[in-house]
Amino acid sequence: MTAPRIGFDAVRALRNRTGLGSYSRGVLAGLRRANPALPMHLYSPRTPRPEFAALPETLGAELHLPPRRWQRFGVRAIWRTFDLGRDAATDAIDLYHGLSHEIPRDLPATGIRSVVTFHDLIYEAHPGWFPIADRWSYRWRYRWSARHATAVVAVSARTRQELIDRYEIDPSRIAVVPPARNPAFAAPIPAPEREAALARYGLPSEYLLSVGTLEARKNHAVLVAAMALLPPTATLPLILVGRDGGEGPALRRAIAAAGLDRRVRILTTVSAEDLPALVQSAAIALYPSRIEGFGMPIVEGQSAGIPVIAAAGGHLHEAGGSAARYADPENPAAWAETIASILGNSSVATAMRRDGAAHARRFDGDRLAPQLLAIYDAVLTGAQLPATTDLSEASMERIR
Repeated sequence: MTAPRIGFDAVRALRNRTGLGSYSRGVLAGLRRANPALPMHLYSPRTPRPEFAALPETLGAELHLPPRRWQRFGVRAIWRTFDLGRDAATDAIDLYHGLSHEIPRDLPATGIRSVVTFHDLIYEAHPGWFPIADRWSYRWRYRWSARHATAVVAVSARTRQELIDRYEIDPSRIAVVPPARNPAFAAPIPAPEREAALARYGLPSEYLLSVGTLEARKNHAVLVAAMALLPPTATLPLILVGRDGGEGPALRRAIAAAGLDRRVRILTTVSAEDLPALVQSAAIALYPSRIEGFGMPIVEGQSAGIPVIAAAGGHLHEAGGSAARYADPENPAAWAETIASILGNSSVATAMRRDGAAHARRFDGDRLAPQLLAIYDAVLTGAQLPATTDLSEASMERIR
């Protein structure tokens, strides 16, 4: 039997350095390892960034760019939304996977079966965090895609429930497959290489670390307030790593007002290549985000073998499990107390390192890619989707 030809929305994989780009590259790499013979076709409205130019060849995949009439600036995105499906049909694609919330509008009319991955519906839960034009665009494109794709992959049980509640998607059409972790965070980095990375950013040998875009929902302000409650002589410095999404100036003002200039630093230009070394060198990873679809920095911290404290409230428990500790995202004193309880107790820190590393292995790409292949098979044959993966502690045992 001829292997099915799978098309992928690859714009994020070929253009985005983090976030949805990392997710897309992880999916593609995992699928290639799981099935070396799978015909993979990557669709993108733009050519790859230089650092990702070799990705199609590395994957053994064929890259498809817009036809000449769609290659002018300003219309390439229109091709991706309205005309890509016809080209996929011409290419004899059997199944198309939209890796970031959407499928082409013309795809259903071609008869090509489809899967769409949803990472979150934060724009619905907190519309005020998004410009009105973005909010309208997301709702128009993403809700339609969820309703018209053959099947939906949610990266967490929380996102699955949001799809059911907000978009009224039939639960039988949604499967949960978490994102795969980046193995670079779990691979031990030799001490000289880690020390060289720390030197490039002027960092001490040990510190508290929070990785995430500097924006309001990531809630770095609670960490700055917590640092003000911790005694300087008993606390490591705090390093905030992430591009500035608009909250940088406010955070710097808060740091200065609290007299924490020597104890809190912001780094907005850490390279993806250096980030694993910085994470592995941290004493504790802190992730106070108010809402996420999943929370991959938690898994990355656990993969690196360091204790993780995340925001309480349930939205991050799927990523951290019982191996992480949780603190009220609106309570600086709770963060200060939890940080101190780990720094001041080596046995607690050791147990969190051990348990966190074990928990993070559950997100290995080689364990998750077969789940996607099983979903593809069900979609292509018209069978019922595989049982939804519930990311609770008990159910995660079933996919070890």
